[in-house]
Amino acid sequence: MHSSSWARAAPGRAQRPSKARRWRRHGRRAQVAPVATLLGLLLVVTYLATYLATTLPNQMSVNDLDHETQVVNQIGQLATVASDMASVGVIGAEGTFPVTLGSAGTPPFAGPDSASIGPITGWTGVYGMYVNYSLNTPTSTRLNVSAASNPGAGIVVSLHNTYASAAEVAYDDGATIYAEPGGVPVMTDPPAISLSSGNVLSVLVPVFLNPIGSESGTTNAEVGLRLTAVQALSVPFTGYSFRPGVPVNITAFTPYASAWMSYFSTNPAFAHVSISCTPTGSGTGNVCSSTYLYHPGGPIGKVLISVTPAALAVTQAYYAVSLS
Repeated sequence: MHSSSWARAAPGRAQRPSKARRWRRHGRRAQVAPVATLLGLLLVVTYLATYLATTLPNQMSVNDLDHETQVVNQIGQLATVASDMASVGVIGAEGTFPVTLGSAGTPPFAGPDSASIGPITGWTGVYGMYVNYSLNTPTSTRLNVSAASNPGAGIVVSLHNTYASAAEVAYDDGATIYAEPGGVPVMTDPPAISLSSGNVLSVLVPVFLNPIGSESGTTNAEVGLRLTAVQALSVPFTGYSFRPGVPVNITAFTPYASAWMSYFSTNPAFAHVSISCTPTGSGTGNVCSSTYLYHPGGPIGKVLISVTPAALAVTQAYYAVSLS
């Protein structure tokens, strides 16, 4: 038998691929695996880049804005309860008010933004609220009366936002203020100053008996208020009356003067009341202007509200304040 016959495959049996062909197939498979891995990595990198550039900032901006709203509500609740405590007049009444310092984060790519809380400072001896009026006494002599909060009852929460604008939320002598550096301050809750349709003026003058201290971070702080004393006076009362032509003057020295002016100048109850503002202290810019762009540490304004009421109710409330 010739040797060539041994090279032929037996009838009915498949011929095995040559070594060269097997090598080519193995080579193609070896090339596909790294290409697929590379494409997968490119997809992951593209997704992360889009997430970090767009989705994450948008989500964190929402978190910062939600945090701002939360703090505005918390400081507004403090202002409301403090006013209610003074109205009821139960000496020794206490309230504890949580203030959330940290916004929500988006782990693992972004942690919470922090905040700090402390007193409104920088204007000692000027910052505060005053109510001055003059009475005729039963002996027809003149009696000048004043109720004052000096330094003023002030708490400010500074929000150190990364993705939204930085901002301040303040308890400012009974009012709640929202202010962004470079923005126009807004009064979200007014102070406890009202003028009824019967021309009865009611004023609450809050007094903090001690400095509040300060805290910062991303945890929760707690502000404690304890009512220690209340002095209330109503005019007219037996033998005492307003001196003719002498108004009741409410004066507020505040770094958020434009917010005070905006509220009272647009409040229909004060439409026929004299309201003015004078910039005072150091700093640049007309803090009284409705277009004033706020900046921390800037000037303050002297807001003067002059009313000639038929009756007056002034409450001066004293609080021991704590921060933990």
